[in-house]
Amino acid sequence: MSETLALPPRLVVRDLLLTAATQKGRVILICFCVMAIALAAAVIVKPDYKAKSSLLVLMGTEHTFRPAAGQQFMNSGGVDAEQILRTESGIMGSDDLHRSVIREIGIGRLYPDLLKPPTLLQSWYRDARRLIAEWTGTGKDGAALENDPMAQAVELFARNLTITVDKKSSVIGLEFTNPDAAVSAEALRVLEAQYFNLRAKLYGDVQAPIVRRQQDAVAEQLSAANKALEQFKQQHDISNFADRRTILLRQQGDLEAALAKSEATVAGLQARLEQLNQQFAAVAGNRKNASAALQSMVNAYRQRQEEAATTYRGSPAVDEARRQAMERQTDIARMQATQAYGVETDRNKTDADMRAAVAGRDAIQQQLTSLKSQIDALNNEEMSLHRLELNRAILEDNYRAVTKILDERQVVETVEANRESSVRVIQPPREPALPQPTRRLILLAGVVVSMLLSVGSILLAHFFRSTYLRPEALEVDTGLTVLAAVPEMPALRGGGPIMITAS
Repeated sequence: MSETLALPPRLVVRDLLLTAATQKGRVILICFCVMAIALAAAVIVKPDYKAKSSLLVLMGTEHTFRPAAGQQFMNSGGVDAEQILRTESGIMGSDDLHRSVIREIGIGRLYPDLLKPPTLLQSWYRDARRLIAEWTGTGKDGAALENDPMAQAVELFARNLTITVDKKSSVIGLEFTNPDAAVSAEALRVLEAQYFNLRAKLYGDVQAPIVRRQQDAVAEQLSAANKALEQFKQQHDISNFADRRTILLRQQGDLEAALAKSEATVAGLQARLEQLNQQFAAVAGNRKNASAALQSMVNAYRQRQEEAATTYRGSPAVDEARRQAMERQTDIARMQATQAYGVETDRNKTDADMRAAVAGRDAIQQQLTSLKSQIDALNNEEMSLHRLELNRAILEDNYRAVTKILDERQVVETVEANRESSVRVIQPPREPALPQPTRRLILLAGVVVSMLLSVGSILLAHFFRSTYLRPEALEVDTGLTVLAAVPEMPALRGGGPIMITAS
């Protein structure tokens, strides 16, 4: 019937309608079968419920540069909203987050079919998939996925979860589909709760424990430095270097003054002793002491007395004169002896004082020598003491600096912990009241498929039939004039109308 389309459009449409009338039984059968299959599928399929929620993503400090503890904030440029939305949607779409949600809700509630033993058809399907996977080289991954209900649940959860990002309004929409309405809403609630917890961990900038460990390390070093300095002072008997040095210098000055005074005293006593020696020599002559001078005088007096008694005996005047002269000489000798004893006593006392002064001077010199040795030793140990004190001072400054940083960091982290998240829930998940129009879509698909198959069957019957339904078509194909047409009768059913043409 290649020339049929050459007819006017109204005749073609009429032929198609005639073909549809002749094929009405087949069309009805096709529509009935397709709609029956669609109705059965709609009855068998369990409708899903879709829970919805939306989140508002604002610009927060977690999206900017955060310096380390103790460093100053530096503006390194902000992050645009598109990057933030991609980051947040990536966190919500992570498998670990989905796995934690499935664990909290339970596989038995989300996907109970995964825990049921497989049917015969499912076993065949799995065997076929395993065989194909082995041929393609992915058999291990496929076997692991089939044997692990959690992996299958994570894959199904990702399929059922829909994340939409609106870049203009900075809103992220969440949708989750599940046959159970309560479970679908609960899945979104748990997902958001787990998302906020995971987000807090990812964006959390907890540095206080690190600074606290630094503080403990510096405190330990400071304690060791204090202990070393204390041991050094105890070993060298130094409570404070400056005070000890001042005390030693004061003692040195006192000893030097005492030494000078003692030397002056010794010099004065030496001069006094020389003077007394001269006086003693003048009184006692060449004799060593006053008793010797007195003894010589007494001997001279006795000798003269014996001479007067023997030589001038008999002359009273002479004897009397000599006796008086001898008495005067005796008085003079007695006076000289008394003076000699006094001078000798002063000399002995002065000599004893001088020996005591010399002994004191020697003791002062020994003390001064020992004190100078201590000062020299203290000067030699000054660098070690200064190094220990400097180390302790540096550690004290470090400890104060670390403590200040720790206090500031604790305040910052406390504020961040109590601060509201930059992601806000606009619409919390609610249990959907109506299921998804899955059954209506299946029925609609059945209607569309039945119509398509019916039209296809009509077109096939029209273009591939062996009879003519209209005389015009016969005239076009043969080029002859149709004189008469015998209408279709029950006796001729199935063969179409009979056309009579003029030859």
